[in-house]
Amino acid sequence: MARGAGLALVDPELPGIVYSPKDTSSLRPVLTVSELTAQIRVLIEDIFDQVAVVGEISNAKVYPSGHWYFSLKDKDATLPCVCFKNANAQIKFELEDGLMVVARGKLSVYPPRGAYQLVVTALEPVGIGEWQLAFEQLRQKLESEGLLALTRKRPIPLVPRRIGVVTSLAGAALRDILTALQRRNRTVNVVVSPAKVQGEGSPEEIARAMENLQELGGLDVILLARGGGSIEDLWAFNTEIVARAVASSKVPVISGVGHETDVTICDLVADLRAPTPTAAAELVARGESELLERWINLQRRMVSRLDQRLVDATRSLERLDPMHSLLRYQERLERFALSIRHIEEQILRSTLAVLTQAHHRWLQAHEKLLALGPINVLSRGFSILRKADGQIVRNASEVAVGETLEALLHAGKLKLRVELCEGDWY
Repeated sequence: MARGAGLALVDPELPGIVYSPKDTSSLRPVLTVSELTAQIRVLIEDIFDQVAVVGEISNAKVYPSGHWYFSLKDKDATLPCVCFKNANAQIKFELEDGLMVVARGKLSVYPPRGAYQLVVTALEPVGIGEWQLAFEQLRQKLESEGLLALTRKRPIPLVPRRIGVVTSLAGAALRDILTALQRRNRTVNVVVSPAKVQGEGSPEEIARAMENLQELGGLDVILLARGGGSIEDLWAFNTEIVARAVASSKVPVISGVGHETDVTICDLVADLRAPTPTAAAELVARGESELLERWINLQRRMVSRLDQRLVDATRSLERLDPMHSLLRYQERLERFALSIRHIEEQILRSTLAVLTQAHHRWLQAHEKLLALGPINVLSRGFSILRKADGQIVRNASEVAVGETLEALLHAGKLKLRVELCEGDWY
Protein backbone atom coordinates (compact mmCIF):
# COMPACT_ATOMS: atom_id res chain seq x y z
CA MET A 1 0.00 0.00 0.00
CA ALA A 2 1.40 3.40 -0.95
CA ARG A 3 1.01 6.58 1.05
CA GLY A 4 -0.34 9.61 -0.82
CA ALA A 5 0.37 13.31 -0.15
CA GLY A 6 -1.99 15.95 1.16
CA LEU A 7 -5.26 15.03 2.80
CA ALA A 8 -5.78 11.39 1.62
CA LEU A 9 -4.11 8.02 1.28
CA VAL A 10 -5.02 5.78 -1.62
CA ASP A 11 -4.60 1.99 -1.87
CA PRO A 12 -3.50 1.14 -5.43
CA GLU A 13 -4.95 -2.38 -5.13
CA LEU A 14 -8.41 -1.06 -4.16
CA PRO A 15 -9.04 2.07 -6.23
CA GLY A 16 -11.72 4.35 -4.95
CA ILE A 17 -11.03 3.55 -1.30
CA VAL A 18 -10.04 6.68 0.63
CA TYR A 19 -8.53 6.66 4.10
CA SER A 20 -9.15 9.39 6.61
CA PRO A 21 -6.11 11.59 7.25
CA LYS A 22 -7.21 12.32 10.81
CA ASP A 23 -5.55 9.15 12.11
CA THR A 24 -2.86 8.10 9.71
CA SER A 25 -1.59 5.50 12.13
CA SER A 26 -4.74 3.33 11.84
CA LEU A 27 -5.25 3.88 8.09
CA ARG A 28 -9.03 3.23 8.37
CA PRO A 29 -10.90 3.46 5.03
CA VAL A 30 -13.99 5.57 4.59
CA LEU A 31 -16.49 3.71 2.38
CA THR A 32 -19.96 4.35 1.15
CA VAL A 33 -22.64 1.81 2.08
CA SER A 34 -22.84 0.65 -1.52
CA GLU A 35 -19.06 0.26 -1.74
CA LEU A 36 -18.88 -1.78 1.45
CA THR A 37 -21.84 -3.89 0.44
CA ALA A 38 -20.30 -4.51 -3.00
CA GLN A 39 -17.03 -5.61 -1.46
CA ILE A 40 -18.84 -7.95 0.97
CA ARG A 41 -20.87 -9.36 -1.92
CA VAL A 42 -17.74 -10.04 -3.95
CA LEU A 43 -16.09 -11.67 -0.98
CA ILE A 44 -19.09 -13.83 -0.05
CA GLU A 45 -19.85 -14.92 -3.62
CA ASP A 46 -16.19 -15.77 -4.17
CA ILE A 47 -15.95 -17.95 -1.03
CA PHE A 48 -19.48 -19.46 -1.08
CA ASP A 49 -19.84 -19.95 -4.82
CA GLN A 50 -21.24 -23.49 -4.58
CA VAL A 51 -22.87 -24.61 -1.33
CA ALA A 52 -25.41 -27.23 -0.25
CA VAL A 53 -27.50 -26.44 2.83
CA VAL A 54 -30.03 -28.70 4.56
CA GLY A 55 -32.90 -27.17 6.49
CA GLU A 56 -36.64 -26.80 6.94
CA ILE A 57 -38.57 -24.53 4.59
CA SER A 58 -40.48 -21.70 6.24
CA ASN A 59 -42.24 -18.51 5.11
CA ALA A 60 -42.51 -19.89 1.58
CA LYS A 61 -43.96 -17.44 -0.94
CA VAL A 62 -44.46 -17.65 -4.69
CA TYR A 63 -44.60 -14.22 -6.29
CA PRO A 64 -46.52 -13.36 -9.47
CA SER A 65 -43.18 -13.03 -11.21
CA GLY A 66 -42.66 -16.76 -10.67
CA HIS A 67 -39.78 -16.32 -8.22
CA TRP A 68 -39.75 -18.32 -4.97
CA TYR A 69 -38.82 -16.68 -1.69
CA PHE A 70 -38.44 -18.73 1.49
CA SER A 71 -36.15 -19.38 4.43
CA LEU A 72 -34.21 -22.42 5.51
CA LYS A 73 -34.05 -22.89 9.24
CA ASP A 74 -32.86 -25.20 11.94
CA LYS A 75 -33.13 -24.83 15.70
CA ASP A 76 -30.42 -22.16 15.91
CA ALA A 77 -30.42 -20.13 12.67
CA THR A 78 -32.40 -18.96 9.66
CA LEU A 79 -31.11 -18.49 6.10
CA PRO A 80 -33.06 -16.32 3.59
CA CYS A 81 -33.32 -17.94 0.16
CA VAL A 82 -34.50 -17.03 -3.32
CA CYS A 83 -35.10 -19.36 -6.26
CA PHE A 84 -35.66 -17.51 -9.49
CA LYS A 85 -38.21 -18.56 -12.09
CA ASN A 86 -35.72 -19.99 -14.56
CA ALA A 87 -34.33 -22.27 -11.81
CA ASN A 88 -37.56 -23.39 -10.13
CA ALA A 89 -39.08 -24.32 -13.48
CA GLN A 90 -36.87 -27.42 -13.32
CA ILE A 91 -38.10 -28.38 -9.83
CA LYS A 92 -40.96 -30.89 -9.96
CA PHE A 93 -42.49 -30.43 -6.51
CA GLU A 94 -44.12 -27.36 -4.99
CA LEU A 95 -42.75 -25.21 -2.20
CA GLU A 96 -44.24 -26.10 1.21
CA ASP A 97 -43.55 -24.88 4.73
CA GLY A 98 -42.15 -27.61 6.95
CA LEU A 99 -40.53 -29.54 4.11
CA MET A 100 -36.95 -30.68 4.79
CA VAL A 101 -34.78 -30.04 1.74
CA VAL A 102 -31.20 -29.77 0.58
CA ALA A 103 -30.78 -26.44 -1.22
CA ARG A 104 -27.91 -26.00 -3.67
CA GLY A 105 -26.70 -22.64 -4.97
CA LYS A 106 -24.47 -19.73 -4.08
CA LEU A 107 -24.47 -17.24 -1.26
CA SER A 108 -24.99 -13.63 -2.25
CA VAL A 109 -25.90 -10.23 -0.83
CA TYR A 110 -29.05 -8.29 -1.62
CA PRO A 111 -27.82 -4.64 -1.59
CA PRO A 112 -31.16 -2.83 -1.00
CA ARG A 113 -31.52 -4.62 2.31
CA GLY A 114 -27.86 -5.24 3.05
CA ALA A 115 -28.72 -8.89 3.82
CA TYR A 116 -27.10 -12.03 2.59
CA GLN A 117 -29.21 -14.77 0.98
CA LEU A 118 -28.84 -18.10 -0.72
CA VAL A 119 -29.60 -17.99 -4.44
CA VAL A 120 -30.98 -21.51 -4.95
CA THR A 121 -30.46 -23.32 -8.23
CA ALA A 122 -31.68 -26.78 -7.13
CA LEU A 123 -33.83 -28.27 -4.34
CA GLU A 124 -33.88 -31.89 -3.24
CA PRO A 125 -36.39 -33.20 -0.66
CA VAL A 126 -34.92 -35.14 2.26
CA GLY A 127 -36.19 -38.69 2.78
CA ILE A 128 -38.24 -38.89 -0.43
CA GLY A 129 -37.44 -38.56 -4.11
CA GLU A 130 -38.24 -35.38 -5.98
CA TRP A 131 -40.54 -37.18 -8.41
CA GLN A 132 -42.40 -39.03 -5.70
CA LEU A 133 -42.86 -35.88 -3.65
CA ALA A 134 -44.26 -34.00 -6.64
CA PHE A 135 -46.61 -36.93 -7.32
CA GLU A 136 -47.90 -36.96 -3.73
CA GLN A 137 -48.34 -33.19 -3.62
CA LEU A 138 -50.43 -33.13 -6.79
CA ARG A 139 -52.43 -36.20 -5.70
CA GLN A 140 -53.31 -34.58 -2.37
CA LYS A 141 -54.22 -31.32 -4.08
CA LEU A 142 -56.57 -32.98 -6.57
CA GLU A 143 -58.01 -35.22 -3.88
CA SER A 144 -58.84 -32.21 -1.72
CA GLU A 145 -60.78 -30.80 -4.69
CA GLY A 146 -62.72 -34.06 -5.07
CA LEU A 147 -61.29 -34.86 -8.50
CA LEU A 148 -60.23 -38.35 -7.38
CA ALA A 149 -63.55 -39.27 -5.75
CA LEU A 150 -65.18 -42.46 -6.99
CA THR A 151 -68.58 -40.74 -7.03
CA ARG A 152 -67.56 -38.49 -9.92
CA LYS A 153 -66.37 -41.32 -12.15
CA ARG A 154 -68.71 -41.99 -15.05
CA PRO A 155 -69.62 -45.40 -16.47
CA ILE A 156 -68.03 -46.44 -19.74
CA PRO A 157 -70.56 -46.97 -22.57
CA LEU A 158 -71.17 -50.66 -23.16
CA VAL A 159 -71.09 -50.39 -26.94
CA PRO A 160 -69.22 -47.24 -27.98
CA ARG A 161 -69.52 -46.45 -31.68
CA ARG A 162 -66.95 -43.66 -31.86
CA ILE A 163 -63.90 -43.33 -29.66
CA GLY A 164 -61.14 -40.74 -29.48
CA VAL A 165 -57.50 -41.66 -28.91
CA VAL A 166 -54.86 -39.30 -27.55
CA THR A 167 -51.36 -40.68 -28.02
CA SER A 168 -48.23 -40.34 -30.11
CA LEU A 169 -48.37 -41.31 -33.77
CA ALA A 170 -44.84 -42.67 -33.49
CA GLY A 171 -45.40 -44.93 -30.49
CA ALA A 172 -46.38 -48.58 -30.29
CA ALA A 173 -49.42 -47.70 -28.16
CA LEU A 174 -51.47 -46.55 -31.17
CA ARG A 175 -50.65 -49.71 -33.11
CA ASP A 176 -51.62 -51.90 -30.14
CA ILE A 177 -54.91 -50.04 -29.72
CA LEU A 178 -55.89 -50.32 -33.37
CA THR A 179 -54.95 -54.02 -33.45
CA ALA A 180 -57.07 -54.77 -30.38
CA LEU A 181 -60.04 -52.87 -31.78
CA GLN A 182 -59.75 -54.63 -35.13
CA ARG A 183 -59.71 -58.00 -33.39
CA ARG A 184 -62.53 -57.37 -30.91
CA ASN A 185 -64.90 -54.88 -32.50
CA ARG A 186 -64.55 -53.80 -36.11
CA THR A 187 -67.67 -51.62 -36.05
CA VAL A 188 -66.14 -48.93 -33.82
CA ASN A 189 -64.86 -45.69 -35.40
CA VAL A 190 -61.56 -44.28 -34.15
CA VAL A 191 -60.54 -40.61 -34.12
CA VAL A 192 -56.86 -40.03 -33.28
CA SER A 193 -55.77 -36.72 -31.78
CA PRO A 194 -51.96 -36.93 -31.83
CA ALA A 195 -49.79 -35.48 -29.10
CA LYS A 196 -46.24 -35.62 -27.88
CA VAL A 197 -46.28 -37.88 -24.80
CA GLN A 198 -42.77 -37.35 -23.48
CA GLY A 199 -40.36 -34.52 -22.90
CA GLU A 200 -40.66 -30.75 -22.80
CA GLY A 201 -44.02 -29.37 -23.92
CA SER A 202 -45.73 -32.78 -23.85
CA PRO A 203 -48.23 -31.89 -21.08
CA GLU A 204 -49.45 -28.89 -23.07
CA GLU A 205 -49.77 -30.98 -26.26
CA ILE A 206 -51.75 -33.68 -24.44
CA ALA A 207 -54.11 -31.09 -22.98
CA ARG A 208 -54.61 -29.49 -26.43
CA ALA A 209 -55.27 -32.89 -27.98
CA MET A 210 -57.97 -33.49 -25.35
CA GLU A 211 -59.49 -30.10 -26.09
CA ASN A 212 -59.50 -30.81 -29.84
CA LEU A 213 -61.52 -33.99 -29.26
CA GLN A 214 -63.96 -32.05 -27.07
CA GLU A 215 -64.46 -29.52 -29.83
CA LEU A 216 -64.93 -32.28 -32.41
CA GLY A 217 -67.78 -33.83 -30.42
CA GLY A 218 -69.75 -36.99 -31.17
CA LEU A 219 -67.43 -39.23 -29.13
CA ASP A 220 -68.58 -41.92 -26.71
CA VAL A 221 -65.27 -42.37 -24.89
CA ILE A 222 -61.65 -41.14 -25.03
CA LEU A 223 -58.56 -43.33 -24.63
CA LEU A 224 -55.49 -41.57 -23.26
CA ALA A 225 -52.58 -43.95 -23.85
CA ARG A 226 -48.83 -44.34 -23.79
CA GLY A 227 -46.47 -47.30 -23.61
CA GLY A 228 -44.21 -48.13 -20.69
CA GLY A 229 -41.15 -46.21 -19.56
CA SER A 230 -39.36 -44.70 -16.60
CA ILE A 231 -41.02 -42.24 -14.23
CA GLU A 232 -39.32 -39.45 -16.14
CA ASP A 233 -40.73 -40.76 -19.44
CA LEU A 234 -44.26 -40.93 -18.00
CA TRP A 235 -44.09 -37.63 -16.14
CA ALA A 236 -46.31 -35.74 -18.57
CA PHE A 237 -49.20 -37.83 -17.21
CA ASN A 238 -48.35 -36.77 -13.66
CA THR A 239 -48.76 -33.06 -14.37
CA GLU A 240 -51.60 -30.84 -13.23
CA ILE A 241 -52.42 -29.55 -16.72
CA VAL A 242 -53.07 -33.09 -18.01
CA ALA A 243 -54.95 -34.09 -14.86
CA ARG A 244 -57.32 -31.15 -15.20
CA ALA A 245 -57.78 -31.76 -18.92
CA VAL A 246 -58.91 -35.31 -18.10
CA ALA A 247 -61.13 -34.18 -15.24
CA SER A 248 -62.85 -31.56 -17.39
CA SER A 249 -63.55 -33.96 -20.26
CA LYS A 250 -67.19 -34.00 -21.35
CA VAL A 251 -67.06 -37.73 -22.17
CA PRO A 252 -65.68 -40.63 -20.09
CA VAL A 253 -61.91 -41.11 -20.23
CA ILE A 254 -59.99 -44.38 -20.00
CA SER A 255 -56.34 -44.04 -19.01
CA GLY A 256 -53.97 -46.68 -20.37
CA VAL A 257 -50.54 -45.34 -19.50
CA GLY A 258 -47.40 -47.44 -19.08
CA HIS A 259 -47.34 -50.98 -17.75
CA GLU A 260 -49.59 -52.60 -15.17
CA THR A 261 -47.30 -51.56 -12.28
CA ASP A 262 -47.23 -47.91 -13.36
CA VAL A 263 -49.76 -45.64 -11.66
CA THR A 264 -50.03 -42.02 -12.75
CA ILE A 265 -52.10 -39.04 -11.66
CA CYS A 266 -53.92 -39.37 -14.97
CA ASP A 267 -54.97 -42.93 -13.95
CA LEU A 268 -56.42 -41.62 -10.69
CA VAL A 269 -58.42 -38.82 -12.32
CA ALA A 270 -59.71 -40.83 -15.28
CA ASP A 271 -63.09 -42.54 -15.17
CA LEU A 272 -61.41 -45.92 -15.66
CA ARG A 273 -57.81 -47.11 -15.45
CA ALA A 274 -56.48 -49.77 -17.78
CA PRO A 275 -53.16 -51.49 -17.04
CA THR A 276 -51.89 -51.08 -20.63
CA PRO A 277 -52.93 -49.37 -23.89
CA THR A 278 -54.03 -52.75 -25.28
CA ALA A 279 -56.17 -53.39 -22.21
CA ALA A 280 -57.72 -49.94 -22.63
CA ALA A 281 -58.75 -50.81 -26.18
CA GLU A 282 -60.16 -54.17 -25.08
CA LEU A 283 -62.25 -52.44 -22.41
CA VAL A 284 -64.11 -50.42 -25.02
CA ALA A 285 -64.16 -53.24 -27.58
CA ARG A 286 -65.65 -55.85 -25.30
CA GLY A 287 -69.13 -54.43 -25.76
CA GLU A 288 -70.35 -56.82 -28.48
CA SER A 289 -69.11 -59.97 -26.75
CA GLU A 290 -70.53 -58.76 -23.44
CA LEU A 291 -73.90 -58.07 -25.01
CA LEU A 292 -73.95 -61.52 -26.59
CA GLU A 293 -73.01 -63.13 -23.29
CA ARG A 294 -75.64 -61.10 -21.45
CA TRP A 295 -78.26 -62.04 -24.04
CA ILE A 296 -77.44 -65.74 -23.64
CA ASN A 297 -77.61 -65.45 -19.86
CA LEU A 298 -80.91 -63.58 -20.03
CA GLN A 299 -82.28 -66.21 -22.39
CA ARG A 300 -81.28 -68.99 -20.01
CA ARG A 301 -82.79 -67.16 -17.07
CA MET A 302 -86.01 -66.50 -19.00
CA VAL A 303 -86.36 -70.18 -19.97
CA SER A 304 -85.66 -71.23 -16.39
CA ARG A 305 -88.24 -68.77 -15.06
CA LEU A 306 -90.85 -69.94 -17.58
CA ASP A 307 -90.23 -73.58 -16.65
CA GLN A 308 -90.65 -72.74 -12.99
CA ARG A 309 -93.83 -70.80 -13.71
CA LEU A 310 -95.23 -73.79 -15.61
CA VAL A 311 -94.42 -76.10 -12.72
CA ASP A 312 -96.09 -73.71 -10.27
CA ALA A 313 -99.17 -73.38 -12.51
CA THR A 314 -99.45 -77.17 -12.85
CA ARG A 315 -99.33 -77.58 -9.09
CA SER A 316 -101.98 -74.89 -8.66
CA LEU A 317 -104.31 -76.66 -11.12
CA GLU A 318 -103.77 -79.97 -9.37
CA ARG A 319 -104.67 -78.39 -6.06
CA LEU A 320 -107.93 -77.08 -7.58
CA ASP A 321 -108.90 -80.51 -9.02
CA PRO A 322 -111.41 -82.40 -6.68
CA MET A 323 -109.85 -85.72 -7.62
CA HIS A 324 -106.50 -84.39 -6.55
CA SER A 325 -108.00 -83.51 -3.15
CA LEU A 326 -109.50 -87.00 -2.84
CA LEU A 327 -106.18 -88.55 -3.76
CA ARG A 328 -104.49 -86.43 -1.14
CA TYR A 329 -107.02 -87.59 1.49
CA GLN A 330 -106.60 -91.18 0.33
CA GLU A 331 -102.87 -90.86 0.79
CA ARG A 332 -103.45 -89.49 4.28
CA LEU A 333 -105.86 -92.35 5.11
CA GLU A 334 -103.33 -94.86 3.86
CA ARG A 335 -100.70 -93.30 6.03
CA PHE A 336 -103.06 -93.41 9.02
CA ALA A 337 -103.95 -97.09 8.30
CA LEU A 338 -100.31 -97.97 8.10
CA SER A 339 -99.74 -96.19 11.40
CA ILE A 340 -102.66 -98.09 13.01
CA ARG A 341 -101.29 -101.45 11.80
CA HIS A 342 -97.96 -100.55 13.22
CA ILE A 343 -99.58 -99.68 16.59
CA GLU A 344 -101.60 -102.98 16.54
CA GLU A 345 -98.42 -104.93 15.99
CA GLN A 346 -96.79 -103.11 18.89
CA ILE A 347 -99.82 -103.86 21.16
CA LEU A 348 -99.82 -107.53 20.12
CA ARG A 349 -96.13 -107.90 20.79
CA SER A 350 -96.53 -106.21 24.16
CA THR A 351 -99.56 -108.39 25.12
CA LEU A 352 -97.77 -111.60 24.14
CA ALA A 353 -94.77 -110.57 26.17
CA VAL A 354 -96.97 -109.89 29.25
CA LEU A 355 -98.88 -113.22 28.86
CA THR A 356 -95.64 -115.14 28.47
CA GLN A 357 -94.22 -113.64 31.63
CA ALA A 358 -97.52 -114.31 33.55
CA HIS A 359 -97.62 -117.94 32.38
CA HIS A 360 -94.05 -118.44 33.46
CA ARG A 361 -94.81 -117.05 36.90
CA TRP A 362 -97.94 -119.26 37.14
CA LEU A 363 -95.93 -122.37 36.38
CA GLN A 364 -93.40 -121.48 39.05
CA ALA A 365 -96.18 -120.89 41.61
CA HIS A 366 -97.93 -124.15 40.62
CA GLU A 367 -94.80 -126.13 41.16
CA LYS A 368 -94.35 -124.56 44.59
CA LEU A 369 -98.01 -125.35 45.49
CA LEU A 370 -97.64 -128.93 44.39
CA ALA A 371 -94.52 -129.29 46.46
CA LEU A 372 -96.27 -127.92 49.56
CA GLY A 373 -99.83 -129.35 48.93
CA PRO A 374 -101.46 -132.43 50.63
CA ILE A 375 -101.46 -134.64 47.56
CA ASN A 376 -97.71 -134.69 47.51
CA VAL A 377 -97.68 -135.50 51.28
CA LEU A 378 -100.20 -138.36 50.90
CA SER A 379 -98.07 -139.88 48.14
CA ARG A 380 -95.37 -140.46 50.73
CA GLY A 381 -97.67 -142.70 52.90
CA PHE A 382 -99.42 -140.18 55.08
CA SER A 383 -103.21 -139.89 55.45
CA ILE A 384 -105.73 -137.36 56.61
CA LEU A 385 -108.27 -138.19 59.34
CA ARG A 386 -111.50 -136.37 59.61
CA LYS A 387 -114.68 -136.74 61.55
CA ALA A 388 -118.07 -137.34 60.08
CA ASP A 389 -118.67 -133.60 60.03
CA GLY A 390 -115.49 -133.07 57.97
CA GLN A 391 -113.39 -131.72 60.85
CA ILE A 392 -109.76 -132.64 60.49
CA VAL A 393 -108.33 -134.63 63.41
CA ARG A 394 -105.03 -133.28 64.57
CA ASN A 395 -104.94 -134.60 68.16
CA ALA A 396 -106.00 -137.93 69.71
CA SER A 397 -107.82 -136.05 72.41
CA GLU A 398 -110.25 -134.73 69.84
CA VAL A 399 -111.90 -138.19 69.28
CA ALA A 400 -113.52 -140.77 71.45
CA VAL A 401 -113.31 -144.56 71.49
CA GLY A 402 -115.85 -146.09 69.21
CA GLU A 403 -116.13 -142.94 67.07
CA THR A 404 -116.15 -143.48 63.32
CA LEU A 405 -113.48 -141.58 61.30
CA GLU A 406 -112.70 -141.26 57.63
CA ALA A 407 -109.09 -141.73 56.46
CA LEU A 408 -108.12 -140.05 53.20
CA LEU A 409 -105.25 -141.86 51.49
CA HIS A 410 -103.20 -141.05 48.39
CA ALA A 411 -105.43 -143.39 46.53
CA GLY A 412 -108.88 -143.87 48.02
CA LYS A 413 -110.34 -143.50 51.54
CA LEU A 414 -111.17 -145.75 54.55
CA LYS A 415 -113.90 -145.88 57.25
CA LEU A 416 -112.29 -146.52 60.64
CA ARG A 417 -113.63 -147.09 64.19
CA VAL A 418 -111.59 -145.84 67.11
CA GLU A 419 -110.74 -148.56 69.61
CA LEU A 420 -107.97 -146.86 71.56
CA CYS A 421 -107.00 -143.28 72.32
CA GLU A 422 -103.54 -142.63 73.72
CA GLY A 423 -101.41 -139.53 74.07
CA ASP A 424 -98.01 -139.79 72.52
CA TRP A 425 -97.00 -142.52 70.07
CA TYR A 426 -93.40 -141.77 69.88
